[in-house]
Amino acid sequence: MNNYKEMINRKRITALVFMFSVICIATGFSVNTYHEILAGELKILTSPGILITDYIALANLGAALVNMGMVTIIGLILAWIVDARFNGLLLAAIFTLAGFSMFGKNPFNILPIFIGVYLYDRYFSHQPMKDLIAPLLFGTTLGPIVSQVAFGFNLGLKGIFIGIALGIISGVLLAALMKHIYSFHLGYNLYNTGTTGGFVGVVVYMMMRGFGYEIKSEFLWSTDYTNFLSIFTLIFLIGLITIGFVWKGSFSKYKKIINTSGRLATDFVDITDLGTSLINMGLVGFIALGYVLLIKGDINGPIIAGILTVVGFGALGKHPRNILPVMLGVYLICIPKIWLHTDPGPLLASLFCTTLAPISGKFGFFAGLIAGMLHLPMVMHVGGLHGYMNLYNNGFAGGLAMLMIIGFIKGLRPHLLEN
Repeated sequence: MNNYKEMINRKRITALVFMFSVICIATGFSVNTYHEILAGELKILTSPGILITDYIALANLGAALVNMGMVTIIGLILAWIVDARFNGLLLAAIFTLAGFSMFGKNPFNILPIFIGVYLYDRYFSHQPMKDLIAPLLFGTTLGPIVSQVAFGFNLGLKGIFIGIALGIISGVLLAALMKHIYSFHLGYNLYNTGTTGGFVGVVVYMMMRGFGYEIKSEFLWSTDYTNFLSIFTLIFLIGLITIGFVWKGSFSKYKKIINTSGRLATDFVDITDLGTSLINMGLVGFIALGYVLLIKGDINGPIIAGILTVVGFGALGKHPRNILPVMLGVYLICIPKIWLHTDPGPLLASLFCTTLAPISGKFGFFAGLIAGMLHLPMVMHVGGLHGYMNLYNNGFAGGLAMLMIIGFIKGLRPHLLEN
């Protein structure tokens, strides 16, 4: 029965992801000409890609959508090559990969990370590659290390080779460290790779600075396509929920999802089914999109990355009950602080802060509220530590916040962390 379920999930997830990719590419070619997309993709491939590089602002909307479609298909092909389990973890990884291909990732800078993870397995861990799907796909958070060295320091052809080499080394380090970093937060930070990537990024950037290379943050932020992308995202979310019901998802099974803490790795596809997980993915996506529209924020490449990451983790830990308190915490802390809710940093943090959803799932509403309030000031100041080369900067900040919170709980009430 389990083998049959896995086979059906494999076919259905493949069809879903492939269809999403094709729609992105087709939409891209419908909004820009072939020549505009080709020129835009060349800009994307040769940009440093550090935070915040909105590919829509850098190139054009069509090129950004085509890049998203291509990168998503690459992720899907890789999942088939390594015979990955087609479950909630893969859905989270694929949609996070898709989102950030509007915002820092491209076919050039993700491939060295793949090679690094493969070499780690080949020469050190000797695990089945399917067990390393998390560092393979999530590890592309460090793609800007490749691009920054290749194109950001004006090193010419030498820079391309050094960038690729650094990307491979970063992939090895990230794969080796991920399990150890988990022990810092015990699964209460869903973006474990973001925390790991942050530490690897810090080491890489400190080495760069030792050779005299400094990196300043980028700020490319489009504001012209909020209406278009709102409709595009809305149709996608409605499609997810509809497909979820067609594939026998139900609200009776949905209670199992809502009643979990969401601690990593709570795989909703495993504990319920694919259909019910898709319904949850659509619902948390509606909350993310609704929040941005409610406060009149921009919708662009980085915000699409945030929404799709929330959607992806709707199969791996996030549900309405555990994300809302954390999002509210970010909203409330903006009121006395110097930031506006619609500023890029707080707006992105309001979506990515849901990495801390398990805190509210386990310890309740007010714990989630406090976690959100801690998260925003942290994320606004840690990007410079890794040279803005770790795309999951919120995951890094969330890991640091959890390092304090979990340490505090361990010191005062260790029994609260027992399963």
